[in-house]
Amino acid sequence: MKIKLYIVGLCSLLLFSGCDSLLDTKSKTLLSQDMIQTESGCESMLIGVYDLLQDAVFYGRDILTIPEVLADNSRLSPVASRYKGQEDNRIGSHLDIWVEAYEIIALLNEAIEYAEALPETAKSKAILGEAYALRGLTYFNLARVYGREPGHLVDGFDLCVPLILDAFFYDGGPIDDEVYPARATVDEVWAQIETDLTNGFELLEHNDNDLMPVRMNSLAAKAVLSRVYLYESKWQECVDAANYVMENAPFGVYDGNYTDIFSNGEETLFYLVFTTSENLGSSSIQSVNSMTPSETDEEGYDIGKGVGDADLCVAEELVALFDQEKDVRFKILRKGKINGSKVWWTSKFNGWQGAFGLDNIPIIRMSEVLLNRAEAEAELGNDNNALADVNELRTKRGLDEVTLSGTELLDEILLQRRLELAQEGHRFFDLKRRGQDITKPAGRTMVPYTDFRVVARISDTQMDANKNLVNNPGY
Repeated sequence: MKIKLYIVGLCSLLLFSGCDSLLDTKSKTLLSQDMIQTESGCESMLIGVYDLLQDAVFYGRDILTIPEVLADNSRLSPVASRYKGQEDNRIGSHLDIWVEAYEIIALLNEAIEYAEALPETAKSKAILGEAYALRGLTYFNLARVYGREPGHLVDGFDLCVPLILDAFFYDGGPIDDEVYPARATVDEVWAQIETDLTNGFELLEHNDNDLMPVRMNSLAAKAVLSRVYLYESKWQECVDAANYVMENAPFGVYDGNYTDIFSNGEETLFYLVFTTSENLGSSSIQSVNSMTPSETDEEGYDIGKGVGDADLCVAEELVALFDQEKDVRFKILRKGKINGSKVWWTSKFNGWQGAFGLDNIPIIRMSEVLLNRAEAEAELGNDNNALADVNELRTKRGLDEVTLSGTELLDEILLQRRLELAQEGHRFFDLKRRGQDITKPAGRTMVPYTDFRVVARISDTQMDANKNLVNNPGY
């Protein structure tokens, strides 16, 4: 029954908007059925998906900020009002993307259903491929937040998230409890992520003109696949996916001014474009991570009188890992003072699009693809290949080449990954996917990998709405 496959995406909406008004709506779009069932109608639904991806609790902010403070790349500033629970890894304080993710999936399922019925053209194939790949990306985020990765289960608990793969259209009548879907297994969900991204790539390849980098495209789908394979410890598949991207992309890892990556989208395969009307302002990733420049004192510290909430600071432990003389990435850090306390801010998100809070958000870029391949090659024992990759990144960031092998080489790759992708939402998940304990800044307690808090809680709202859900252990 289609109703079973979609209803979990409606649970919170049912509770907060009322059953009657919601269930009277046969489609989540405002377009007529005649308009929806066209290429332009399907594409309009995809544009709606990008709007949802921009939400502050999704890619607009939290998917990039919370993983940094859950681990050891970010810490709270003296004036923080957000993320206090995440800094201490309190029970229930984690990412909370369930509702937003299933809203996205619901819209994508509808787009897929209509796009599959369209006459086959390059445009209709691209629309369908884009929808599949975006669904794979969304399930990837759900899977890593609410479940463990394949091969890294704890006490044999293998439930992930419900798989909802069909559109839902409700025409009235009662909804029985048995129509609410249970959680699929870890293996089932990760297999579906691979399937969606692979299908998306195959449909987008040679049909995705002008999509990169502002929308999901074939190279981005393959790049995200390299990330997925890395999480699954499928090393050769990761190498193969990364090779395709590196060989077919019209650019490589950028070797110019590091801020150009974020101000101009250099080396970015896919990013979310924010227009002036979509500016998140004080809720933006810029506001959370810093204040705008004001006066500096005699020590060179910004006195902290600019605009921005500055909830998060760069952890001193991360700052200490940079070669402050040679590494161009260090220049993106800025010294500040808040209430007399010395802090570090990141300028990766600096209102580069012309206004405070207005930044395009990178989803995946070439440096990550190179690091994905380097790590996978090292795990395969292909030290020469792995060394070549990490040295390519090092030299493009102003550092000297190194000569390492074995465990020391892998450690160097993971270090460069931490430095390169800092404040972009990877740190917590890089520890988690490798089955490692979650390290914390000074004054905070390390969280063992086996601790139940490593995986997010399914909210009481969802548990109350869907009696077929089983929460994660410990909640």
